[in-house]
Amino acid sequence: MQASTDIARLLRPESIAIVGASEDQSKFGGRLLRMVLRHRFAGPVYPINPKRDTLFDIKAYPGFDALPAVPDMAVLAVPQASVKATIEAAARLGVGCGLIITAGFSDAGEAGRRTENEIVRIAREHGMRLIGPNCLGLISAANRLAACSSPVLEIPELPQQPIGLVSQSGALMTTFFDRAWTHGIGFSHGISVGNQADLELADFVEFLADDPDTQVICTYIEGVKDAARFVAAARRARGAGKPWLAVKAGRTEAGSRAAFSHTASIAGNHAVFAAVCEENGVTLMNDLGAMMTLAASMVRYPRRTVNRIAIVTPSGGGGALASDALHERGFPLANFGEATREALHAHYVKGQANNPVDFGSRISPDPAKAAQDTVAILQADEETDGIFVPVTMAPFMLTSEIVRAHASPFEGDAGKPALFTVEAGATSDPLRALLRERGIPYTNTLDEAMNVWTAWRRHAQRRSFEKPRRPDALPCAPGPGTYDEDASKAVFRRYGVPVNAGAIAVSADAAVRLAGETGYPLVMKIASPDIAHKSDIGGVAVGIADEACVRETFEHLCAAAGRAMPNARIDGVSVQAQVKGEVELIVGARRDEQFGPVVVFGAGGVLVELLAQRAIACAPASNEQIRALLETLPVWKILEGYRGAALAIDEVVDAIARVSWLAADLGDRDFELDINPLIVGRHACWAVDARLRIA
Repeated sequence: MQASTDIARLLRPESIAIVGASEDQSKFGGRLLRMVLRHRFAGPVYPINPKRDTLFDIKAYPGFDALPAVPDMAVLAVPQASVKATIEAAARLGVGCGLIITAGFSDAGEAGRRTENEIVRIAREHGMRLIGPNCLGLISAANRLAACSSPVLEIPELPQQPIGLVSQSGALMTTFFDRAWTHGIGFSHGISVGNQADLELADFVEFLADDPDTQVICTYIEGVKDAARFVAAARRARGAGKPWLAVKAGRTEAGSRAAFSHTASIAGNHAVFAAVCEENGVTLMNDLGAMMTLAASMVRYPRRTVNRIAIVTPSGGGGALASDALHERGFPLANFGEATREALHAHYVKGQANNPVDFGSRISPDPAKAAQDTVAILQADEETDGIFVPVTMAPFMLTSEIVRAHASPFEGDAGKPALFTVEAGATSDPLRALLRERGIPYTNTLDEAMNVWTAWRRHAQRRSFEKPRRPDALPCAPGPGTYDEDASKAVFRRYGVPVNAGAIAVSADAAVRLAGETGYPLVMKIASPDIAHKSDIGGVAVGIADEACVRETFEHLCAAAGRAMPNARIDGVSVQAQVKGEVELIVGARRDEQFGPVVVFGAGGVLVELLAQRAIACAPASNEQIRALLETLPVWKILEGYRGAALAIDEVVDAIARVSWLAADLGDRDFELDINPLIVGRHACWAVDARLRIA
């Protein structure tokens, strides 16, 4: 708690110095000073400018040594070459926090990085903390502090709501402050972190997790500086009961296809980040506008669960499109109970007293009473979790009554969540103004509304899982090397993962002997550490039924490998028992550079790249978590017995959990492994092909 308390003190300064202050509005220091004064910061403001005695009618000072008191925060809007000396002077004086607007440090190359590191060293020697450099500043409505030069601050007041925003882009922070303010959404604090030379995003998230003025945390993330701190901050926010919503850039990073296995390309950097967020309670989104609307919704309707949605609309067409959109996102429409339908009959004919509710076709003459009753009936309906109002073009006198039927935020409990979508243009601006006045969240597009509902449901339905328990008698992790299939399967076998019987033959005679010991039918595969995808070069044969076929296949596989990859090392041919199952999975693991070992699983075999949906978990993972993740995959329907008996789900879960323990034991070593496929039958599963590389 101490670190967050210290940062809270830094972000709630009682006095502030602005270095580089001026009246020139073409300069950062000029605009910044004017914004601090415009929004009536309560404490002393000390402009530092050696060429002026006053600025905006307040006393200016030539330097820190001339100040009448030590300021809590110093904001620097000076040339890059002056920053180091300025920070040293402020730190020696005892200034607690330096906010560096200036760019040209690690954002500009190695020389700038060295200077940035030196500035951090100087500050830390004197107990000073830094925000930035290369940031746009701090906007804190809770403290009436606008230490930022953005033109969005040309407003009379800073709208305040208990939403905190931390952004790795200053321009995006102010862009979405402006957009949110337009929608009637305010903030407690907004922090642009810049280069994160000292204080970083996780520090500010922890501050918001403890901040009494904040209920929901929003972040825009471009990269994670410290993975352990990120996870710790997520757990702190979750422990405080504060939703953390995040948008991250770089979602489509392609990454090169791994030469060794599929795992690296499947579990790419963003996929791992998304899995870490899901495990630790961070709701990842792909749209900043939807994130802001969801944050406002969570403030208005705290701790609400959304799943079954009721639609109220002035247009049948709007209701149909909304129904389609919800269905495509996996949302069930609320199935009204008999009492609800009967109550709706007072205002709608029997065919219209269903979901969606077409307000435009009501039969009662009083639109205000019809709207009040409709909303009250749906609020009372046990099958309804939320109300969605897609507004198409309709007279304001009608649509406004639907808005007024919802509780004002000043009337106590706002009831079940409601979200409006107003897709028309300027003609509907009066309706938007009424929504803002009553504090009701709205979007301007159907797609953004779907993003809000979907993310809200994911947040509300997120589960916590038991701590993984290490199975008995697991061995020590294997040593470094590139393991061929048989050696890889031997490692998995020691970890308790079931594998099919097999061994490597170095001659046709040896293959025949192994075939007799293993039993027919057989699978035969070329054995080479240099050939990752054997089937691609004709290096796999199945259904081997007799001795003659064994000899012929041995010679054929060796010849095919020699033609396809003449420089590959050939260790022989693997002779294996052929097992039969109902479905094939892939189970892989690798070490992520930031978040450590992860395990990935999903549909495997020849469909590994065609059916791209996978589940990823940090290793080790508990059996409970693995099963829950499997249930999210399309292949789950087959596992649980689609058009037949259930398959060996418990055995699959146990095998994946054991692979996750192997990954955890490999820890910080660079490694990559695949089981592809893991064949799953009614009563058992088998790893029939495997690869393992440990640096």
